[in-house]
Amino acid sequence: MTLLTSMMERPLDPGYAAAAERRVAAGLPPSTGFRTPVVVVASAVVGLLLTFGALALRAPATAAAKAKSDLVSQIETRRAAADRQETTLRSMQADIDRLQKEALGDQQAALQSRLDTLSLVSGSEAVTGKGIVLTLDNAPGSDANSADGNPRTNTGTDEGKVFSKDLQIVVNGLWEAGAEAIAVNGQRLTSRSAIRFAGEAILVNYRPLTRPYRISAIGDPSGLQTGFAENDGGSYARALHDNYGIRVSMDTATSLTLPAAASLTVSVATVPRPTASATATPTRSRTTSPTPATSTATPSPSETSP
Repeated sequence: MTLLTSMMERPLDPGYAAAAERRVAAGLPPSTGFRTPVVVVASAVVGLLLTFGALALRAPATAAAKAKSDLVSQIETRRAAADRQETTLRSMQADIDRLQKEALGDQQAALQSRLDTLSLVSGSEAVTGKGIVLTLDNAPGSDANSADGNPRTNTGTDEGKVFSKDLQIVVNGLWEAGAEAIAVNGQRLTSRSAIRFAGEAILVNYRPLTRPYRISAIGDPSGLQTGFAENDGGSYARALHDNYGIRVSMDTATSLTLPAAASLTVSVATVPRPTASATATPTRSRTTSPTPATSTATPSPSETSP
């Protein structure tokens, strides 16, 4: 308390106080230190240096922001062009299917039925039905970057983020549970589909996806839920939520519409002749890629792995 009282009552050091009293007694002005020319010039120089330094540091940030903006604009433009081309491709595929049915006519009913089955299995046609929607999203707070906005310098871990491997295992679990058709964020999965990881993006059919990742599966909702909960895919999804905080939710849907796959092409096609032999051997009338004539109604769970 004595020290605090002394500091409050006599904040100036006794030696400095005695020197100030001697200057006043000698008729000199009190020394302030701020009136000397050297201090004024030094203050001005320091201020200029700080100003130039701030401007120099801001210039690279502005250039980097402009480059990032240009890159984002190019990506969005090309993505929009790819979406337009995909829409056109699906429209043309629908016209081809319509003309194909007209060409087959009523005389080739058996061939048309088999062709419809193969189109459904290969994913070349859009499908509608009831099913479930499984949503995966990053854990809260896992998307924060470092102070400079660069994800490569982020000091945190990526354990709370959804990886391509996670989607692969969950999708394979849905196939095993009895799903008849699956799409991830509108990208239809076929036997040639790949779920990959490129940098910070997850690619499905070589198209980048944005979170959250919605996996739509057509099939019996109760059967899908029960089968998925009992297989490895369901156990893996629960582990993601319990151990890493990844958000996992499952909802039933009375009507789901999955688009046709836009990456399928016809490898071999012939015009069937309206004869008994042609009707009896429809497997040579049209061969689609990627699904062979012996494909089953459900793709193998291993077909979605890259």
